[in-house]
Amino acid sequence: MNLGFTGQALITEAVTVDEATKSQISEFFSDSEVVTGHLETTVLPNNPAYPFKDRTCHFTKLKTLSILKELGLTHLNLAGNHAFDLGPTGINATLAGLNDLGLIAIGAGADQDSACQPALTCSGEETCAIWGRDAGPQSDLVYASFAHAPLQARPGIAGLRVERTLQVDQLGAEQLYRINRRTGYAEWAKLRAQIGYDDNPTQQRFYGIPFYQGDQCLDRYVVKESDMRDLETRLGQTKATQHIIHLHQHHWGDDWFTSPSWALDISKSLVDAGFSVVAISGNPRVHRIYRYRHGLILSGLGGLIFHTRREASYDESVWHGQLVRIESDRDIIQRIKVMQIEVCGPPKSNRKLKAGTTQAFLFNELPTLDDQGR
Repeated sequence: MNLGFTGQALITEAVTVDEATKSQISEFFSDSEVVTGHLETTVLPNNPAYPFKDRTCHFTKLKTLSILKELGLTHLNLAGNHAFDLGPTGINATLAGLNDLGLIAIGAGADQDSACQPALTCSGEETCAIWGRDAGPQSDLVYASFAHAPLQARPGIAGLRVERTLQVDQLGAEQLYRINRRTGYAEWAKLRAQIGYDDNPTQQRFYGIPFYQGDQCLDRYVVKESDMRDLETRLGQTKATQHIIHLHQHHWGDDWFTSPSWALDISKSLVDAGFSVVAISGNPRVHRIYRYRHGLILSGLGGLIFHTRREASYDESVWHGQLVRIESDRDIIQRIKVMQIEVCGPPKSNRKLKAGTTQAFLFNELPTLDDQGR
C-alpha cells in the first residue's frame, strides 16, 4: 500500500491552483491509496455559531475545501488547535461537510469514542488504520467526551496530550518552594487537594506549572498517561496490517527550525507501540524525515496552504513545503519520494501553490534515530 502526506492546510478563502501544478501534485499521489493532511480551519455551520476564540479564529465555507480533494487528499486530520474555533457546532459541520466532499475525517467526532477511532482503508489483503491525535497545549474543553446521563457527549477532538514540566536544580526548587509558601499558593494547593479537585495532588506546581527537582534546569514534555493507554488499547483492538498516525502539536519551544527532542522521543515510542508512520504538524516549517526501527518519522510536515493574517511576520522558511509519498511492499516501507513545493499564501498575496523538484530515497538511506536520540 502506498501512502501520501501533505503539510497543514489553513484555508479561509477560495484557493486557486493552476492546472499544471494541480496535475503535478495529483500525479505525485496518483497510485496512493491514502493521502493525509491536517486541516487548520473549521466549516461554517448553516446556523450562526459562536466563536470560541478571540484571536486567530479560522473558519471557511465548505466549497473552499474542495481543492484538497482535487489535489488527491483522501483523509484530513482535525485533531489540532483550530478544530474547536466554532465549538461543537463547528466540529459537527466540518465532519458532515468533509463527508459530503468524499473526504474522511480523523481525530474528531461526535463523542470521545468516535473521535479516537481510526479510519480503515483496505487494498487487497492489506488494511491501513489512519489515526489522528492532538498533543496540545489546549484546554480540556476541545477534547471530545463521553455521555454522562443526563448530559450528552461533547463533540471534539482526540488527544494525546503533552504536558510541559520543569526540572529545576536544588537552588531553583528551594526558590519555587519559598515563593509558593510566602504567597499562599502552597496552602491554596493543599486545600484543593483535600477536596479532591486535582488529578495528581502530589505533583509540585509553581502557579500551575508542574516541576520537580533534578541535577539541572531542563524543560520536560510528558504524554498524559491515560491518553497513551487509551491509544495503545485501541491500537491492540484494531485489526490492521499497518498503522499511521498524524500528530498535531503547538509546543513550539525555543527553536522553530529543528524538531524538538521530546517530539522525536514520543515518535519513537509510537513506533515501538506499533505505528509504521508518525507524521507531525503544527510548526509551519519543514523538518527532517527519519527512520527508526521499521518505522518512518515525518518530524515536521510544514505547510500546504497558509492563509495567515500575519504574512509579513513570518520568515521565508514557512513558504517552502514538501509532499511525501511512501511506497511499501507487504507493509514494509521500501522507498520515499519527496516533492518540494512553494506553499500557497493568502488570496491577496503573490504566493501561489507551486510544485518543485522530486527526490527519491530508499528507506535505509534516511537518517536514523537510535535509542539514544538523534
